[in-house]
Amino acid sequence: MTAKQVTSSPKKNRKTIVTIVIIAILAGIGGYIFYARASKSSQTTNGSGTQTAVAQRGNIVLTASGSGTLDSQTDATFGFDASGQITQVNVKIGNQVEAGQVLAQLDDTHAEMKYNEAQRALNELHSVVSIATIQQEIATAQDAKVSARDWLGYLISPDVLDAEENLAVAEQKLADAQAAAQANPSDEANKAMAESEQTVAYLKDKYSQALTYYKDTYLPENFGVYENVGSRRFPRIVLVTYIDPVTGEEIPEINGPSEADLAKARNDYAQAKETISEGETYLDVLKTGAIPDGATGTKLTTLYNAQQALKNAQSVMDATKLIAPISGTVTSLDMNIGEQAGTTSVITISQLSQPYIVDAYFDEADWNNAKVGNKVSVTFDPLPDQTFSGTVTTVYPGLVTSLNSALVHVLVQLDKSISQNLPAGTGASISVVGGEANGVVLIPVNAIHKTQNGYAVTVIQNGQKVERDVQIGIQNETYVEIKSGLDAGETVVTG
Repeated sequence: MTAKQVTSSPKKNRKTIVTIVIIAILAGIGGYIFYARASKSSQTTNGSGTQTAVAQRGNIVLTASGSGTLDSQTDATFGFDASGQITQVNVKIGNQVEAGQVLAQLDDTHAEMKYNEAQRALNELHSVVSIATIQQEIATAQDAKVSARDWLGYLISPDVLDAEENLAVAEQKLADAQAAAQANPSDEANKAMAESEQTVAYLKDKYSQALTYYKDTYLPENFGVYENVGSRRFPRIVLVTYIDPVTGEEIPEINGPSEADLAKARNDYAQAKETISEGETYLDVLKTGAIPDGATGTKLTTLYNAQQALKNAQSVMDATKLIAPISGTVTSLDMNIGEQAGTTSVITISQLSQPYIVDAYFDEADWNNAKVGNKVSVTFDPLPDQTFSGTVTTVYPGLVTSLNSALVHVLVQLDKSISQNLPAGTGASISVVGGEANGVVLIPVNAIHKTQNGYAVTVIQNGQKVERDVQIGIQNETYVEIKSGLDAGETVVTG
């Protein structure tokens, strides 16, 4: 099946001559346009010939200017996701459609049959009979678990079995505590880990004691070989022993469980527990519909496959429908009822409403000002007395080079619609704000000089020149913002 071909991007209908005109305009603009307003900031010359200026509070705004055009409409040209005979066409050229609307339909008889089969298969897994069967399996497994545990406890002794299970639980808690302490180190986490370590050490000792009792007492009592001795009148049963040929030690004869016996008993016990766990998890999944990560079991696999089969059948059903990816106007249509359709494009939807994106270009020197998120003012050529606000939404990573000029290419999204019916391609002048500071301390740029630590100014203090470190903010060709180190009203040397 071929994927649906959908295009949804601004048309680029501007010809080379339009680009040249834009570049020519930009070449005339060139570089930064700065605006700074200081409250009567002035430079004077004192009696010794030293040029000075008084720091004043004012506003400074950094802007960059460029030109652009109102972008063209967005189109989507597409076709069916499947092949088949067209049974419905719900639109005509010129109709307004909404995103998600069904525009046409292929024959879905076979797809619907497969979907219904998949739905029935999934419904059967959720049926009352299916749930009752699982509940019965769990109950049977619980009985088997009790019997299997009792038999295993007989073979290895109840004390050893209890000690094994208690130790296994404690070791898992220790592993969890160690992981938590490593992920989020803290005194509390270290304390929990230490307590778990103590518990494990204690239970290991209990397990060792249980094994000793099992070997010395439980095995002889329950699996020792006994024989009758004495007379008929005074018979007695004694444990059969033999002499170890290596050590010479008298050892009781034990007919204990074999490795195969122990392995089978452990497997039966584990299998019963696993059956219960899988059954209970399966019932929870039937209620919630979500299979948890890491869950296993043949029943869960069957359920998952049934869910996927239904999703796949739904996808096949959806592929028989031609659905609008965007809202707009049907501007082309190439299909009729009864025709065989493939996956080629058969319809175009165009967004003919007012476009609100401006394609703009700035001089290379304005790269730092033309940033995504910066505010923009736009004036269109037919509406020179109206200004529209917007935001830079895209800054293309590479410079556009033409006529030996390097340009920054951006897209601007206007904040509001335009009441006038401006055609796509309308020329526009754009001003982007790269930085702004209001009511700040300003001094002339030539009063600042660099030092090893940053920046400094020379202040006239009590008739003497005093060097002082300052922190600067934004600056233009004339003024610089002083963020700290200098107050308004102080006099600085400028030359």
